[in-house]
Amino acid sequence: MLRTVTFASAAALGLASLGLAAPALAQSADAWTWTGPYVGVNLGYGGGDFKYPFSGTTDAAGANRVTGRARQSSSGVLGGGQVGYNFQMPNGVVLGLETDIDAADIGGNSSFSSATASGTNTTSGVSSRINYLGTVRGRVGKPMFDGRFMPYVTGGFAYGGVRNNANFNGGGFATNTQTQTGWTAGAGAEYALNRHLSFKVEYLYVDLGSQNLTGPGATFNAPGVPLYNASLREQTNANVVRAGLNYRF
Repeated sequence: MLRTVTFASAAALGLASLGLAAPALAQSADAWTWTGPYVGVNLGYGGGDFKYPFSGTTDAAGANRVTGRARQSSSGVLGGGQVGYNFQMPNGVVLGLETDIDAADIGGNSSFSSATASGTNTTSGVSSRINYLGTVRGRVGKPMFDGRFMPYVTGGFAYGGVRNNANFNGGGFATNTQTQTGWTAGAGAEYALNRHLSFKVEYLYVDLGSQNLTGPGATFNAPGVPLYNASLREQTNANVVRAGLNYRF
């Protein structure tokens, strides 16, 4: 009889232990993790500067050389999609790789006029626009608040299509569109709404380098200074703020 009671008690304790362990096992199986692939969409706003270093001479003979740099601000919207993969390390740090591409309308234009010695008015202008913008970036984040909120830093390679149109005193600077490359760095934060869906906001500084806009034999008027045999470059940078939704598999 004592043996029977002892066995029954042990069995009951064993079942109770399994009952207590079951929620823990289920919780462990459903433990939150950022590891895995994801796809998403984003929408944002960008603004920055187009800079135009120029050089030339104030006389057709080329005796008096002049250099300088014009500048104009830019702004506009952008939107597109991203795809990436996260890996959460045992210490909780999340390492990720993300690539994105956005259609963009970030641009600016400026014009100015001046009078020649003979009194003739001349008009000059330049416009530049980022038509698309893409990046390939690493991400490093540290989840907090039950692991669902993750601030991160990010940086990597950037590329974009930049369209320029320069017309200086009727000179031969042709319209062109080129893919420029450079780098980007920034920071953001992502919040998991549920197991699959997360919301993010981020800031990126983008530097797309420069390209030549030289027109052979071109003549243009910088503000108050007519230049001959001019050369011109365009430099692009932008500050981008955007929000997005990611679906994690």
